[in-house]
Amino acid sequence: MLLPPNEAATRRLHHELETTIREVNHELISASTGTITRNAFTDVARMVAGLRGRYLQCVLRLGNDALRGNVDTKAALELKSLREAYAEAVEGFAALEHALQRGYIALAD
Repeated sequence: MLLPPNEAATRRLHHELETTIREVNHELISASTGTITRNAFTDVARMVAGLRGRYLQCVLRLGNDALRGNVDTKAALELKSLREAYAEAVEGFAALEHALQRGYIALAD
């Protein structure tokens, strides 16, 4: 199927820009992160899981405390900071996965 000249040129330009963006991202992100090993990637996943565990542990502790009518404000504020830390870690891991999927970084053995 032949594309109209303008559409073909637009697609070609879009492809060239995507390639350039991928190359620039790879260059700059790799310079910032250095070599990323599979172990380092796994370490980040472990960090996220650990923060998730601490957050859920606090949720369960507060739930248990609530049964006794004894929810401490300080403990509830701890829950907030744990949730924020967990949410930031999830976002960071998602960014790392995105960079890997887009070819901005490569994992070394």
